[in-house]
Amino acid sequence: MKKHWNLRYIYNRLKNYFFEKNNQDLPWLTPDSINLLDSLINRTDIGVEFGSGRSTAWFAVRCKFLTSVEDNLQWYKIVKEKLKKTQIKNVHYFYKNSISENDQESEYYKTIEEFDDSSIDFILIDGKQRDILSLSAIEKIKLGGLLILDNANRYLPFKTYSPHSVNNDLNKVTKEWALFNKKINTWRRIWTSNGVTDTVIYIKTV
Repeated sequence: MKKHWNLRYIYNRLKNYFFEKNNQDLPWLTPDSINLLDSLINRTDIGVEFGSGRSTAWFAVRCKFLTSVEDNLQWYKIVKEKLKKTQIKNVHYFYKNSISENDQESEYYKTIEEFDDSSIDFILIDGKQRDILSLSAIEKIKLGGLLILDNANRYLPFKTYSPHSVNNDLNKVTKEWALFNKKINTWRRIWTSNGVTDTVIYIKTV
């Protein structure tokens, strides 16, 4: 048994399982982050997400317009069909290949370069190439806008009980994530955890 399988983790995992089962219209984010985003996102907001799923429809009904980018073709077809059935009209949904010798040359990453600087109200990073996408997102988000990073415990230093976490071991933080952490160190940060995984919301203050 892996060492993180203790009583606390088993309790958190079961709690999260029943939460997701009983709230199948909610994103696969932490409950605290979902509650915060429900109050922070406005009907006039323009949003972008990298990594689609439950969050796609959830964001779409709360904002003016959403661009969603997915790199898994099979999953893209499933989500696209769900959007069609719910008759959601304010989403541009794209399949973009993330496979490339250079991540910054992939179709998936290049999508973020199509947006003007300071033009987006919120960006969710929950797919491939999270490090370079998060770095690029910094300039794309408006002042007061949100950068939402799921599974943040795997990449950034923060003391948490979620497994597979960097915690405060800076040797586990890659140079890309270290640079990201430095660039947003003056932004307001709201770190949330359910004991299984963590979601962090950054609010751009400068």
